[in-house]
Amino acid sequence: MSRWFSFGSLCLSSLTLISCGNGISPFASNTDPCTLITSAEAERALGEPAQEGQRTDATTCVFKSTRDSANAVTVQVDETPGKDRRAGFNKDRLRRDSVLVAGLGDGAIRIDSPPSLSRLTFLSSDNLITVMVSSIHATNLSDSVMTIGRSAAERYGAAVVASRIPPPPPVASTDAATADRQTGSSLILRTSPVTVTQTRTVGETDSIGPTKASTIDTGTLVGTWQAHALQGTTKHNYLLVIEPNQSWILSSLTQFDGVLDAEAGRWSLDRANTFKGQSWKGTYATGQPDSFVTTGSLHGTWTKLDEAQPPSKIPAELWSLRKNTTSVPVFQLKSVDRALVGIWESTGTYAGGPATFVWTIKASAASDLFIMDQTRGTVVTKGGIVQLQPTQKRQRSVGIVATQDGGFTTSDGKTSLRWTRLTPQSDTSQPL
Repeated sequence: MSRWFSFGSLCLSSLTLISCGNGISPFASNTDPCTLITSAEAERALGEPAQEGQRTDATTCVFKSTRDSANAVTVQVDETPGKDRRAGFNKDRLRRDSVLVAGLGDGAIRIDSPPSLSRLTFLSSDNLITVMVSSIHATNLSDSVMTIGRSAAERYGAAVVASRIPPPPPVASTDAATADRQTGSSLILRTSPVTVTQTRTVGETDSIGPTKASTIDTGTLVGTWQAHALQGTTKHNYLLVIEPNQSWILSSLTQFDGVLDAEAGRWSLDRANTFKGQSWKGTYATGQPDSFVTTGSLHGTWTKLDEAQPPSKIPAELWSLRKNTTSVPVFQLKSVDRALVGIWESTGTYAGGPATFVWTIKASAASDLFIMDQTRGTVVTKGGIVQLQPTQKRQRSVGIVATQDGGFTTSDGKTSLRWTRLTPQSDTSQPL
């Protein structure tokens, strides 16, 4: 239910791992990529006959359909000596359209570009292997790329935990949510959810147990609801307000914690507990005492907030849900320009929509970056399932698949969030 990872005036850059065309590859490889999958496996992934793999360069092998050369399975191996591939891999992990996959290599992600492309990338030691399935005819591309990617990982010698890899197609729709939860995918990075087509109980329940969503009286959904998610060290808080007329607003607050290094007009923010080399960076200028400007990974003009002053464009209820848990080990301490110490607010675009950004910077170099964006929609019932349907047509609905005492569970068919009613508090403020 979170949205949709792209920055406009405030952006994160990501590294494209698949080379296009037949130009000279910037990578070097000792492994023949054509040996990692078979033409029979490519045929199953494409759903049509495939040619034997053909090397397009030293690192890339393409298995093309015999019927349509635009439909293909591509394998790429990057084993360039002395190259830091983890930084680029981690930038892709931060994309809103990426799905984290557990139990495959030393880290894996899947990026789906429906309806015709799905890509799986995994690390093995310091090497990077990418498998891509491209087809305008095949269905279940994400399942196909997971299956063929597992085969490639096994042949490459990467670690594979079978129980954590989604099964190959065909996959019953009732198993889709369970399969992707086993991969470790998170709703916050998967914010273009698919419509739920079956009623099922999802997530942990209390002693009374859940009831099927088809029994929901939509009038009982009116109110303010909260949910939480954690992926690694990245925290996500959600605030859902449903009005009596069945309109709703979903506010999503994502919190990244890390360590800031900022001196002499240059800054870099290293995410906490991520692979070496993961950082956002750029330049900054401090023209006035209560503002500064950043470029690079974060483009924006920042205005200073008083310590007790809440952000002006973030709902107070949502802001109160955040956790002030940033800690910085002694060995990570870095230098920070004193002019940047404080609490700062900026606005920009996030995943194609307006967003608010709050950046807390401490003299110890500990730093938290908050990103808040919103989605609007209406509550509808389709096929006996109550759904939260976004106003924008490019975003797909999320189903309410189960109810519990005091709350309900939503699912996009892959992951789920459990919502509880937010109880009004006399004082929701909390220090940064």
